[in-house]
Amino acid sequence: MPRTTEIHDLLGIGLGPANLALALALDPHMMRFRFLERKPRFGWHEGMLLEDATMQVSFLKDLVTQRDPTSPYSFLCYLKERGRLSAFLNLREFNPTRREFHDYLAWCAGHVAEHVDYDTEVLGIDLAPISDRAGPGGTLSVKVRSGSYVRQIHARNISLALGLKPRMPEGIVADRRIWHSGDLLHRLEGLTPPRAHAMPSSAPGRAPPKR
Repeated sequence: MPRTTEIHDLLGIGLGPANLALALALDPHMMRFRFLERKPRFGWHEGMLLEDATMQVSFLKDLVTQRDPTSPYSFLCYLKERGRLSAFLNLREFNPTRREFHDYLAWCAGHVAEHVDYDTEVLGIDLAPISDRAGPGGTLSVKVRSGSYVRQIHARNISLALGLKPRMPEGIVADRRIWHSGDLLHRLEGLTPPRAHAMPSSAPGRAPPKR
């Protein structure tokens, strides 16, 4: 018998904070879902993770607290598991550093890793032929590529969370020394500081000319 193609109830494209929050809210016992991410691993604005730079929002605006304050995936639960809860509270500061919040997001991504395909690029989305298993709304066929392997994934629903696209001011062209802030740390790593110009010296035994 031919192998039956699995139909997912939900397919998420992109694994930024929005789809990551959705993944944490889904119950794997109630539905079949999968998330696709083009990057080889989870990452969130990694080029802007400056040392000591803080978030502009409270830690309570994490991935779960406003939906379910008792969730085991809250920022407070993350701090407790990392052994950082007391230290964070003693700072008397409700805005974590960007690096720590990135670590929190990666910690959450680790909890749903079995439902994520990294290093996977979406090539196209089409309506799939209607079948008895598709349900009244039919399904969508998503063409994806992982390395050199191309395959189709079928889903009844799709959640698109592609993130923001960096944009330069009008009239400004990116080059070797001009870039978007999202690439700051990556570009600084390979930046060579300009050489200092040597001051001209007088010939030995001769005084500099008077002016």
